[in-house]
Amino acid sequence: MQHICARCQHLQAATHTPNTPHTPHLPPPETIPLIKNASEQHISTTCSRRLRHPEDFLDAVKWAVKYHPKANTTTLAVAHDLAANMPASKDGHVAYALATRHRRLGMARSTVAEHVAILRELGLLAWVEHGSLRNALRTRLGHRFGPGTGYRPTATIYAPCAPPEYDHAHGQLRHGTGYHSRIRAYTPQGRLHAIANTRSGQARTARTARSARRTPSVPTRTTYPPARRREGRKDNATRPPRAATPSPRSAHRTTGFTPQQAAAGIAYAQRVRLEIWWTQGTCLRQLAYALRPLIHAGYTWQDTTHELTRWHVHTRPTNAAALIHAELRRRAHTGNLHLPEGSVKPFRQPPADETGHRHRTMLQHKQEQYGPAFARYRQTLAGPLRTALQQSTTPPTPQPPRPRPQLREPEHVFHRACSTPRNPRDIYRSRAWNRPDKPPPPPAVTGEEDQQLWAELADHAQAAAAFQRLREDLENTTTTTTGTPTQSDTSWRG
Repeated sequence: MQHICARCQHLQAATHTPNTPHTPHLPPPETIPLIKNASEQHISTTCSRRLRHPEDFLDAVKWAVKYHPKANTTTLAVAHDLAANMPASKDGHVAYALATRHRRLGMARSTVAEHVAILRELGLLAWVEHGSLRNALRTRLGHRFGPGTGYRPTATIYAPCAPPEYDHAHGQLRHGTGYHSRIRAYTPQGRLHAIANTRSGQARTARTARSARRTPSVPTRTTYPPARRREGRKDNATRPPRAATPSPRSAHRTTGFTPQQAAAGIAYAQRVRLEIWWTQGTCLRQLAYALRPLIHAGYTWQDTTHELTRWHVHTRPTNAAALIHAELRRRAHTGNLHLPEGSVKPFRQPPADETGHRHRTMLQHKQEQYGPAFARYRQTLAGPLRTALQQSTTPPTPQPPRPRPQLREPEHVFHRACSTPRNPRDIYRSRAWNRPDKPPPPPAVTGEEDQQLWAELADHAQAAAAFQRLREDLENTTTTTTGTPTQSDTSWRG
């Protein structure tokens, strides 16, 4: 939605009608308000009308510079340099390019920046895009951007404009407001001024055409005979005309499509491109040429859309027209798509390798290509790499197992024992006792239930120690008498 500016609403006069030739012309303003706020200097918020031709922009600059206290001939020089770049864009937009513009004008950077700011305050320039240090190549190239691609910052783009006071002073009535407004009518004085500008422009164009140098391709008649060549010169002899050699390129074959059919095919491709997402951005002529087999087969654009949707293309191809051309050819020769004979080129399948000759050739080619590098690796790098790998994968030195606590008391007894303040050593000894030959330490709380539990734990410890000594004595006795343990001896170990 266009921004409606309050500053230019009072300048929207009524539509001029030819039946009122004596409509009074309002006097030109004595001054124009300067646009100091940067937020009103964009094409979405400005009250100025866009200009596309350099002559219109220079006329507006020459009229408006007298209303700025700091404008001078340097402002006109900067405006002329900006106007010289307007024909490069269809919308008349101009790149700021301060780094090259100030060298071309022979001015300081600050001087050029100051006078461009004066043009913005007069409503003669509006921002299209603010420049930044962001790399524009990253957005432009997309997935093709990578290390080493380069850096290019985002450029500042200006749009030349005409302020509403300029149109008011020249009797031009606008249709709409803001940047996208148009001239819809003229006052009587404005019509006379427009006619005078048109005539002066035509006269200037005629003078330029008369003063232009003739092109070398236009033959001109001379009133004097050509000068004779000197005798004895190397090129004095008349050279025979050089025979025309045929072009190495063969003549282009006709496709059999008339211009009307080609135009219909482009409209056909445009309908398809609007429906298929991965074809958007493709040239319509290339897309129409790729879809000609389907057009020959009588497919409507709806049928073509359904067919392309069945292909399930998950990513946007780099060349959608080439993908369609190859896929139509493959599907037609595999029987998945029925097309008339001759609509696609014959599909050549390589003959079957019954004898294995092609496979052996491939292995021999790989051996010749990669064999020397692999042999050099075996001789120089394989041994050190294998040694380093073994050193890095050597298992660590096994650590002795941690002693497991035995005869651990229940949790409620431990918490009851730790209820009184004790040092860490006493807590550890009460928590885990790993010496079966000695009873555990006495509890901190001397209750009847606790005394009974600790006595039971001590009996278990003594019984475990006694059984361990008995096993050792039996093993020693059996070994000294028979040399090998018997079945009766092994029963005691269970």
